[in-house]
Amino acid sequence: MATNSDGIPSSYYEEPNSLISMSKGTYNGLLAIGTLATLSLLFTSALLSFITWRMITWKSHYTSAVGRNQSVVLIYQLILADFIQSLGFLISFHWVAERQIIGPNGTCFAQGWLIQLGDVASAFFVLAIAIHTTYQVILSKSLSYKGFICCILGIWGLSVLLTSLAPIIGGRYVFMRAGVWCWISSDKEGFRLSLHYIWIFIVEFGSILVYATGFYYLFRAKRSDAIMIPGRSIEGLRKARTAMLAYAIIYTILSLPLAAGRMASMSNNELSNEYYLFAGALFTCSGWVDTILYTITRRALLFDELNVYGRRTGANMGNGNMHGKDAGFQRQSSTDSILASNGFGPIGGIKMERTVKVELADIESTGGTSERGAREYYATAEAFKP
Repeated sequence: MATNSDGIPSSYYEEPNSLISMSKGTYNGLLAIGTLATLSLLFTSALLSFITWRMITWKSHYTSAVGRNQSVVLIYQLILADFIQSLGFLISFHWVAERQIIGPNGTCFAQGWLIQLGDVASAFFVLAIAIHTTYQVILSKSLSYKGFICCILGIWGLSVLLTSLAPIIGGRYVFMRAGVWCWISSDKEGFRLSLHYIWIFIVEFGSILVYATGFYYLFRAKRSDAIMIPGRSIEGLRKARTAMLAYAIIYTILSLPLAAGRMASMSNNELSNEYYLFAGALFTCSGWVDTILYTITRRALLFDELNVYGRRTGANMGNGNMHGKDAGFQRQSSTDSILASNGFGPIGGIKMERTVKVELADIESTGGTSERGAREYYATAEAFKP
């Protein structure tokens, strides 16, 4: 096999491994993808900066640390994955400037790596949001902070692993021209399926199944008094969970055309470059669409955990296993019942909200000495007076 001065097979720089002559339609399509990638990059950068700033200065805005709000942290990771994906599609401007897609080279490898990592990471975090949401609905509690952080690190580790396996197993030339951008080369269909497609479809259909389970539980809770969901009304829970469901719906709408097109090509049903340009442009919108979605649903997410759950943890209460966070959860529920019995309800009028700090003295005896400590709990109550 003939090679160039760098030892790279010359066939890689010929059709179909490279795009030598770029048509006007492909040029305009890549220009659109690059523009949308720039938009997503700006939106995600702004949102990541805003959330990071609020995590640092949370004491000036909230009663609990934003970094402990698991819903916000999960969305933060999703936006970060969208940011990485946007960086990959931003390289489309390079191909527009060159008016050809030539690989393998450093630029082609970088685009393939960033797109692969951003795609699988965003998929996993969409599924993680679905599972976390349904877990809260059914069990009425959140993961421990340590366990939650381990899950976040595990998702990123799996995403990096699936991205790294492509060049580790397939070699240095695995990221090459794949239609109208660089990704896993067309002669590595097995890699595409095992490292990308199968995970995308698991997320798309898995998220629907998980959310269906959560909404079925809420439906039963609304019809049966035997099912109790502490802390919030059924309607309040439904609003917060619907907001989280929107991320899965948006992801499926934006990613399905591209995934379906790639699967069709594996079945020897080749689609036109125009189709992939449209599907790629749609998928590139993930960053700015998720950012706008967070802006719309932000208040519901913050209220869901910062104001209701509380974030001060304590030791076990009595002879049970209820932590300080769960105690606040139960106090909120009982407070709601008291307010409801006195004529307050979710109707128009004056809204009153009060957060109460409760300190309980705790005396522990060890031998002949006694040690006094204090446990802190927070309970938040809302009332509407007509």
